[in-house]
Amino acid sequence: MDPLQFLPAWPPAATPLAWVAVLLLAAIVAGETARRFLRVSRVIAYLAVGALLGPAAADVIDEGMVSQLQIFVDIAVGMLLFELGQRVDLGWLRRNPSLLAASLLEAALTFILVYLAMTWFGVQPVTAAAAALLAVATSPAVVMTVIKDLRAQGQVTERLMLFTALNTAYAVIGLALIIGVLPYRAAQSVVTIILHPLYLIVGSLVLAGVLAIVMLSLLRLFGRRPAFQFSATVSLVLLTVAAATMLKLSVPLALLFLGVLGRLYDHERHFVSLKFGETAMLFIVLLFALAGASLQFAGWSAAVPLALAFIAARLVGKALPILLLSNASGLALQRSWLVGLGLTPMSGLALLMLHQLMAQSPALGGEIGPPMFLAITVLAFAGPLATEFALRRAGETAEESR
Repeated sequence: MDPLQFLPAWPPAATPLAWVAVLLLAAIVAGETARRFLRVSRVIAYLAVGALLGPAAADVIDEGMVSQLQIFVDIAVGMLLFELGQRVDLGWLRRNPSLLAASLLEAALTFILVYLAMTWFGVQPVTAAAAALLAVATSPAVVMTVIKDLRAQGQVTERLMLFTALNTAYAVIGLALIIGVLPYRAAQSVVTIILHPLYLIVGSLVLAGVLAIVMLSLLRLFGRRPAFQFSATVSLVLLTVAAATMLKLSVPLALLFLGVLGRLYDHERHFVSLKFGETAMLFIVLLFALAGASLQFAGWSAAVPLALAFIAARLVGKALPILLLSNASGLALQRSWLVGLGLTPMSGLALLMLHQLMAQSPALGGEIGPPMFLAITVLAFAGPLATEFALRRAGETAEESR
């Protein structure tokens, strides 16, 4: 018998937990380094670390591990979407209809320009429509994280959050609609094609409404203690994710509706003291690191022209309508272009939608997979810079506490 059998094998085998810890620590250190010495958003460093350690590069975090950690991504996305919904004032749209008009025009023009750019390169119409739908989405995770990081407040910030929330809703609803006409569903009946997206939208709204009432009832019963609010809200977010998944509803849409309806029903402002703050930091770091790990870099050389056309069409589509309706919506032209610039980010939500579309129609992934991954990668890294520049140029940021 080996007297040293109690010693570990050499070389020691690292557990998945160890690699997750390495990913988190590397991302946090890189994020603080990027902010302190390079004066750029921490989000960029989180994405970069995830990409470097992910399956497409070092493969330290493999695809299986990314899948196992999906629950933490759901928590982070859930909290961000809920908080985004909480901070969206629907009454503002009633008081200023030009904002809704600008949002609808911005989403429509983005869709049309990207669709035309994709078809000009020979992409099939249904596939081009799917890509154009992805272009409508603005990353709520990036926008909310940059705003919280800079402690931004003001007209540009509020409009940026409003348009991001609306874009998220448009994109997710559009995804439900377009799934019905993907090639793999050509044999489905017209009734199924109509009822499926209707079920996703109405079902997500009903689920969010019920859980919002439950959440506010609990807060009314137990008061505004921050610790209880945080625990209860995270639990409701997880319940929303689980229920939406079980009922085959749209998880992002249900979470966004939960935040919006939570604010709409909260007449007594029970959520005044709710702040996720630093407690949610680990979830946010893991969200962006895993988004970076989900990026794919194969086939980029041939995808550059189409990816650049996608990016250019998207930037024009988002900025032009906001500029045209700047006076009507009550914001100076010099600040309106900053709102359009702030809508640049694409990352986690777009990747999630792209993976869903590719799972439903593998042929779609073969046609536009590499160009879309390249475009999302460029906008994932350039987006936080654009949003931070827009908020700083608008003069709505506060100095970070050291």
